[in-house]
Amino acid sequence: MKKPQVSVLMPFYDNGSAENRKNFSEALSSILAQTFKDYEIVLVASGEKEFAKKQSARSRKIRLFFFEQKAIPGKRLPLQEKVHGIITARNLCLSHARGEFLAFADYDDISLPTRLESQVQFLQTHLEIGAVGSSMILIDAKGKEIGRRAAFETDEKIRGHMLQFNPVPQPTLMARASLVRKAGGYRHGEIPEDFDLWVRMAKITTFHNLQVPLVKYRIHGGGGASNYKLALYWGSLRVKARAARTLGLKVGLEDLAVNFFQFISLFFPNFLRRIVFERIRSSVVVGN
Repeated sequence: MKKPQVSVLMPFYDNGSAENRKNFSEALSSILAQTFKDYEIVLVASGEKEFAKKQSARSRKIRLFFFEQKAIPGKRLPLQEKVHGIITARNLCLSHARGEFLAFADYDDISLPTRLESQVQFLQTHLEIGAVGSSMILIDAKGKEIGRRAAFETDEKIRGHMLQFNPVPQPTLMARASLVRKAGGYRHGEIPEDFDLWVRMAKITTFHNLQVPLVKYRIHGGGGASNYKLALYWGSLRVKARAARTLGLKVGLEDLAVNFFQFISLFFPNFLRRIVFERIRSSVVVGN
């Protein structure tokens, strides 16, 4: 088969939950409805297998791969197993991808119809840029719009705020495959695994965020990353410290204030914490 221009990377852990399957089906549908057509979907699934097999039959663009990870119906995975699984799945996606560009997609987020078209066009006309993301529309567990997440546009702004939070949302990113592989892909034992990869990529390329939202990002009332918020917080501090060392970033008062607020927010109820922080990040830090 002819190599596609874009490989869409989609890891999916199926624990048998009807909600997870519904979200995944919607996310997959949003990719299949893209205006840009020269792409493949590299789907790496774990847990239960039959649903993923049925979903992969929806299009010849879908290439399905499995790795063994036991499903635990009705229960969340232990953190170590969850991190091992997602990093294994993401690296398998990378290893099977054939496209010049890699589009990152999560199982529960919705890509708007022109996402791939907009990002391919941008990278083709801005050869100095290695990776491009975008702002996002925030939706709740039922798909209702609840806000927006603004994003820093230029590489200078993006790396200048890496000591505060991950400034490039993974579900919006498209990157040149050669640069992702040169940076080493995802590393086991690192969380947030995407932020860790972006810091290493920032040493060899430049980033950009389109200001138009290209993805609907789902915020759940509980579960998901909310169950591991303390581990994610400490992990993000390690990534930020590495960014300061390797990218020559200086810690300022605003950086300290944002990180302190992030720590305080750990004690908020999950849904409130995420909503409040999204508003502060967009309105106060990003300034949109």
